[in-house]
Amino acid sequence: MADEPHVLRGINWREAFPFTNIFRAFRIAIHPSKLVLALLALLVLYFGGRLLDGFWLREHRAVPGEIELYEHSRNRAEYNDQRQSMRQATTEAYAQELMKLNKPEERFKELKKVDVARAAAEEGKYTNHVEYALRQERDGDIRAALNRYNAEIKRIDAGKKGTEDERRAIEEAKKAAQRERDRQIAAIRAEFGRRFDVVRTVEGKGLFLAFFQYQTQKIDSIVRGVLSGNWLGGLDPWMRNIRESIEPEGVLVSSMKFFTVAPSWALWHHPIYFLIFGALFLVVWSLFGGAIARIAAVHVADEGRKLSVRQGLSFAVSKFLSFISAPMIPLIIVLGIGLVVAVAGILLNVPWLGPIIIGALFFLALAAGFVMTLVLIGTAGGFNLMYPTIAVEGSDSFDAISRSFSYVYAKPWRMLFYSAVALAYGAITYLFVRLFIYLTLLLTWFFVGLLVWRTADNGENLWQALMPHPSFASLPYETNTGALDDMGASLGSFLVAFWNYLAISMLGAFAISFYFSVNTIIYYLMRREVDATEMDDVYLEQPDEEFTETPVAPSVSTAAASAPTATSAAPVEETPAPTKAYDKPPPET
Repeated sequence: MADEPHVLRGINWREAFPFTNIFRAFRIAIHPSKLVLALLALLVLYFGGRLLDGFWLREHRAVPGEIELYEHSRNRAEYNDQRQSMRQATTEAYAQELMKLNKPEERFKELKKVDVARAAAEEGKYTNHVEYALRQERDGDIRAALNRYNAEIKRIDAGKKGTEDERRAIEEAKKAAQRERDRQIAAIRAEFGRRFDVVRTVEGKGLFLAFFQYQTQKIDSIVRGVLSGNWLGGLDPWMRNIRESIEPEGVLVSSMKFFTVAPSWALWHHPIYFLIFGALFLVVWSLFGGAIARIAAVHVADEGRKLSVRQGLSFAVSKFLSFISAPMIPLIIVLGIGLVVAVAGILLNVPWLGPIIIGALFFLALAAGFVMTLVLIGTAGGFNLMYPTIAVEGSDSFDAISRSFSYVYAKPWRMLFYSAVALAYGAITYLFVRLFIYLTLLLTWFFVGLLVWRTADNGENLWQALMPHPSFASLPYETNTGALDDMGASLGSFLVAFWNYLAISMLGAFAISFYFSVNTIIYYLMRREVDATEMDDVYLEQPDEEFTETPVAPSVSTAAASAPTATSAAPVEETPAPTKAYDKPPPET
């Protein structure tokens, strides 16, 4: 019997190599319910940030390139000096525009004085009047250029057309006049754009918009680095804090700046704003992120069972306090211990006796530092497991913190390995989704404009003015509004951009959905490694989460037909069907 051959008919790769379960994350992440929730989260955060920008005071908004100034500054004093110089320059430029206003009102006549104009510029007054005046001046200059062109065409047409050479000369003169007209109109629009930017600059840029645009640029830099194979470019100059780098930014540098530059700028220079926005982010993340994690948890345990958007949100609402407090409790613990140590440090101000007491009890401060370090490392390593814990177990924030910390400290290298595989796989799938969206935009752009021959005001093809050629390296785009003076074209450009940006935002929605899906899978894997719990064990609420597999009660006629008669043998006691792990009742507290 021992010598009988064994035939290998198949390998369960997920059992043999558990990390391959991570490769299920893409299929789970693109499920419509998760993408819808992620898209809603993005839209709420974006419009919430823009609304907060609208209410923020002008003097506390960002100057052009403020985060870039912070990025390249050697210290805080240099950054503050450069920021102040930039604000003074924009104020002075706007004061010059105010003095050019030609309006009959008495208040605008006073603006001819330098001190009055500068005082108004510092307060950001009359921006609407200046914008209107600039548009009127631009339109008048364009009409004058067109009138000169028409007069030149009439003069050319009045010439002799007898011979072939004369007719050819007339055609060449018309083309030259047309080129001159286009050159003049382009110069007028460029000057209008420069002066219009002066007005917009003095109003300041919203802090959320500045943060959002900087982060988007870094994502584009990461994509360009991947496409060009530039993984470490610019690393040495950035580490040395040199102002300019000859090398283009590589993937590593752009990634490090994405996670460090803008968040630290927000924390140190605009803390109140980003404290308010952080509260909004935490609420949105708890509701929509918790719902995505819940749907992913059920999906991973049993692919045949899928929750709806309503069921996911219902679970997130019921566990809202747990979701919102899970990431906050460790930080509160660290701050609380730190404040106690800081208060104790006041004893150093006591002459002679204070240093002795602090020296004798310094081991307590070291113990506090040790505890804070454990909490911070556990939070950094287990943060991604907190929401999946609540979603899978149906537990509270304390269980989420306890499990995430214990899994990280029990199997740190396994956790690091799973995270590395998830990061690499996520990068590949992100590029694939980005390519998919790019091809969608490109094919749409090509076929919509295939038969468009109408031109915009600057001579450019109207469709290309409405929607520029899509770029894979930078999906967002800016419309050439200077070429769209027609109200219909401007409105059409806005609507086209709206739908395009909605499509582009699906890339961010996928990133959010993938984040929660892959971390839910990692939680299942870590739980199986540490607690020996199978991956199909998930807490289900009843009766809120009813599925199509729920058996239907037999009809009355069927029950009557199958009922035993009086002469039949005594009924055998039925053994209850075994309960699956995911049908278990909620744990008692």
